[in-house]
Amino acid sequence: MQSNKVNVVRKEQNVKGVESVDRALTILDAMARKRAAMTLHELSLATNFYKSTILRLITSLEKFGYIRKREDGRYVLGPACAALAGAQSAAFDLAGLMRATIERLAETTGETVSFYIRDGNERVCAQRRNSTHSIRHHVEEGQRMPLEKRGSASQVLLAFSGDDGPGMERVRQEGYAISLGERDPDAAGIAVPIFDAKDQLLGALTVSGLRSRFTFEVVDRVRDELVAARKELERNLGRSVE
Repeated sequence: MQSNKVNVVRKEQNVKGVESVDRALTILDAMARKRAAMTLHELSLATNFYKSTILRLITSLEKFGYIRKREDGRYVLGPACAALAGAQSAAFDLAGLMRATIERLAETTGETVSFYIRDGNERVCAQRRNSTHSIRHHVEEGQRMPLEKRGSASQVLLAFSGDDGPGMERVRQEGYAISLGERDPDAAGIAVPIFDAKDQLLGALTVSGLRSRFTFEVVDRVRDELVAARKELERNLGRSVE
């Protein structure tokens, strides 16, 4: 029995990389399942780790706020865990709210509605509802495309990411971008920026379709619907909107 324990200790002394992360997460998982303050002994029983191993890992977990030691010597989950939970909840809230907004806009406009995010010099189609028209511009969710200043979504992503190129200040002042055949002679699009509660740019919400369908009257109507949808979405995300 003593020999086995010595072997385990030697193995623990060589813990590196992924294995040490696995052990730290095991501790957090045990505390999450317990849902109460735990002593070092209770953690040892719950994880089957030596107390010396737990103390070594807890040092790092405490440093980054994932575990906090109470005055009575027991351990509880720290504020960083709550922050992660909040971030996860916000991400799910955004995805659900965005999907509902896209579905509603697609129904009212009859055109394709997309949400694009910026990734370096590319734009990524994060969510999309294609138009029911037989002729439409087809893009798949997850598809990557280069940022071009001729498209409405790209203009919004560039303008509200601080780009100072031609036309960017106008987009920032007006709060939207319109593309009528500039990028593709047969395509048109109108886009607005979406911000979170901290005024950080999340992406561009876009309505697009055939250029021939985007008359002046349609452009005005779709723009107004997009702006209204943006305000409602941002309010639901906790942003103060005028």
